[in-house]
Amino acid sequence: MSKTRVFIYGSCVSRDTFEHFDPEQFELVEYVARQSVLSAYTKPVELMAPPTLESRFQQRMVTGDFSSSLRSLLSTHSSATDLVLVDLTDERLGAYLLPDGSMVTRSVELIESGAEQYLPQGSQHIAFGTQQHFEYWSTAMNYIGERFQHYMPQATVVLLDLAWAEWSENGTQTPDSFGVKAADANSIFRPYVQVAAQALGAHVVSMDPTEVMSGPHHPWGDAPFHYAEKVYLETVRRLTGTEGRVVWGPGALPSSQKSATSTPTRAVVSERSPEERLTSSVPLDLRHSGPNFLIAGTHRGGTAWLGKQLSYHPEIFMASSKASGFFSSSKKYTSEDETSKYLKEFQKGRNHRLRGERSVLYFWQGLANHYSPKREDAAAAVRDHLDPQTPVILSLRDPVSRAVSAYWHNMISGNLDLRGSIFRAPASTGIIDLGFYQRHYEHWANTVGPERVHVLIYDDIIDDPAGYVRQALSILGVADTQEFWKKATLNRRENRSTAADQLRKKNPVSAQELSLLHELYKSDISFIEHIVGRRLDAWTDLKSVVSRNMPS
Repeated sequence: MSKTRVFIYGSCVSRDTFEHFDPEQFELVEYVARQSVLSAYTKPVELMAPPTLESRFQQRMVTGDFSSSLRSLLSTHSSATDLVLVDLTDERLGAYLLPDGSMVTRSVELIESGAEQYLPQGSQHIAFGTQQHFEYWSTAMNYIGERFQHYMPQATVVLLDLAWAEWSENGTQTPDSFGVKAADANSIFRPYVQVAAQALGAHVVSMDPTEVMSGPHHPWGDAPFHYAEKVYLETVRRLTGTEGRVVWGPGALPSSQKSATSTPTRAVVSERSPEERLTSSVPLDLRHSGPNFLIAGTHRGGTAWLGKQLSYHPEIFMASSKASGFFSSSKKYTSEDETSKYLKEFQKGRNHRLRGERSVLYFWQGLANHYSPKREDAAAAVRDHLDPQTPVILSLRDPVSRAVSAYWHNMISGNLDLRGSIFRAPASTGIIDLGFYQRHYEHWANTVGPERVHVLIYDDIIDDPAGYVRQALSILGVADTQEFWKKATLNRRENRSTAADQLRKKNPVSAQELSLLHELYKSDISFIEHIVGRRLDAWTDLKSVVSRNMPS
């Protein structure tokens, strides 16, 4: 019978639990310890070398921490892992943020070797349990969770949620760990466990704190996370449904008969993973913690409606309007403070697989002349600052109807004089210029790649709203569910102004102006028909366009 292959990412809690598995049924393929999620998430440390240690195991673990080895090891063992054991004990001392953006775990080895005193000038300790640590760590854990699910979709992931013991088996109180009492640590760990369980999609094995005691004769010494043997045996029973083996106490096997897997072997990794090869001046937090899809326009094209529908999906988070337009302003994306504010919006969606931002004006590419104002290049900013796989969704409306709708929207907003013509609207409003779809589309396609730019047609919101939403879900790679459709508000319009409707009846855009707009956009309509591979009769038929935009 083949053995269950186990990959451990954690501390002695997971490793000691594994020691109590039946060696005839389980084998250890990898053990990654002393490596915080923060270290695993960021790039390898290059500003200093890892300390030299006497223990080969400790040396291997600390070297792995400096090289952020977890990601490459996940790839190495992707097809050879059945069970993943995870615990969070090695997070307890926090991590150091180095000046180049890399991070190193504040491990016992780093402290006791003296290497902590020689970190590069400007290194910052991110202390476990602080708001800063929790926010950074949650982002990192969500990323690492995605890596586990990507490389090991077939493996069962188990999170060991064992409270620190406040009392030992002999009735004495457990010692503090670096000044932290067990009760305090348990309180701090609770939100971390919740984030990790969600991010990893893990089965959680936990015990009531009253059941947990430390073992004063534990091989590694007395500590609140060095448990009495019966704690490990009960953990094994809850995890596997079978009795664990006694390792230390009465009935233990002689050392010569213990599992040959006591000391794990480490596979030789000849190549860094794609993530480790990634070199960019862009902060990884923005690349991995910001949006991973965009609704980039167009204005008055149904983007508010689309964003609302997507927000009902359990895998999708839509950021609030506070995040809108970030990549249209270099003052924002080059500012640490503004970037921090932007990322804070997406922290609310850290437990969602997809995080989206909606900005109706990203699509607009100006020419910097009297008729087309200069605009910052949002497409280039997205290319340079977000993951290169980030999809960009466009919802395009008949350009004549879009211009008319934008005209009345600006009128109600007080930006226009009611006595003026639609053609006299200031260029800064984009009422006319936004309708030149070919120019805007080609700029985005040339900048980020045409495979990332996806066009939806506004008409489908009216004719087949469910089909329109299914197109968006397909672009994002998520399935629709019965629960999702129960929440969706397909027949509810967003941003519909009754005041604008009344003004349109009293002061309509003339049929002559509509005809001129239609002629102006004729080539752009033909271009979009080619892009989407379908005829857009409601756009090309002048009679239909005029009828649609004249008050009844």
